[in-house]
Amino acid sequence: MIKRICLLIVGVALGIGVFAQSELSYKNGVLKNGTKITPEQVRTLMAKNNEALAQYNSGRTLFIAGQIISIPCAALVGWDLGTRIAGGEGNTALLVGGAAGTVVGLVMAFAGEGKMKKSVLLYNSAKTNKKEEIIYQINLGLTQTGVGVSMRF
Repeated sequence: MIKRICLLIVGVALGIGVFAQSELSYKNGVLKNGTKITPEQVRTLMAKNNEALAQYNSGRTLFIAGQIISIPCAALVGWDLGTRIAGGEGNTALLVGGAAGTVVGLVMAFAGEGKMKKSVLLYNSAKTNKKEEIIYQINLGLTQTGVGVSMRF
């Protein structure tokens, strides 16, 4: 009986440690405990934090739009430069337009990535603030069927 109680207390303590380790980080995508997670999983985690979720969604949209603009424009620049290197006559309007589109797209992509990083920081700071407010209470008592343990947080 005492062995079971000790195992239960150790299990609860380990459970608290696992609960506290669920912070997110950002490095070429959102990571949870060092593993990259999908945008759907990020949205599910951030569902209770409206500010972080709005920041993430905005950043993700900006990032994707930036990629959609910059990749084809960079291809246009490469096409024109390849034509010029091969000895052909390039199209200056194509080169300038492609370069401008590439710059605009990259700025959008970097701004989107910054917003996603900020959303992760908002999410983590909200979790940290909530951890400080949580009060853990473990009750041990007798019930009709034996000894009972409850934990409130």
